[in-house]
Amino acid sequence: MKRPCASFGIAFFALAVGSAAADDVTFWVEPCSVVTSLACAPEDVDLARWAFAAWQGASDGKLRFMESKNRETALIRLRWAQKNGGLYGETVPITVEGRAGHEIYVLAESPDGATGKRDRLLRDAIVYLTCLHESGHALGLEHTREFADIMYSFQYGGDIDEYFGRYRRKLAAREDIRKNAGMSPADHTALLEQIRIKSIDEGKLR
Repeated sequence: MKRPCASFGIAFFALAVGSAAADDVTFWVEPCSVVTSLACAPEDVDLARWAFAAWQGASDGKLRFMESKNRETALIRLRWAQKNGGLYGETVPITVEGRAGHEIYVLAESPDGATGKRDRLLRDAIVYLTCLHESGHALGLEHTREFADIMYSFQYGGDIDEYFGRYRRKLAAREDIRKNAGMSPADHTALLEQIRIKSIDEGKLR
């Protein structure tokens, strides 16, 4: 990342939360091959899916994500940013059929770029963690000052190379990303608190 992510309207928790069983939340991930000017790789779609799966796993059964083939009806839409976007990621509020949703933009460096040529797993780790961070915003989570958190903001300083490097050291193969969620206990707690607050607001808390 050359700049910290930008996020808008992140205080709104767009996902439906049930008190007893998880509600389905639709998401859509842009296929990489749609626009030739994008630097993403076709397999980056899996990195985005794994990010949603990580948040679902951290929700203790209260969130359930369902992938949609229809971009227009998905509550959360993840798109790949242009090469010259200058951001790691950005989350923007949208309206979907009268409901609040979010559109996420993730800048993915080309696998043939400097990082990818040097260490493809590091490049994939950066893309995954960016997807995880931005989807956290779509869930209503705000930036933190804690370096250990996935919601940490580079605006507070810190060693950016180490931020990604510590996660990279957990990986021996790409599939290991699925086994390492990349979030801290504080991220987990913040998500559950956000769900609790939303449940109270909707009168669903038992």
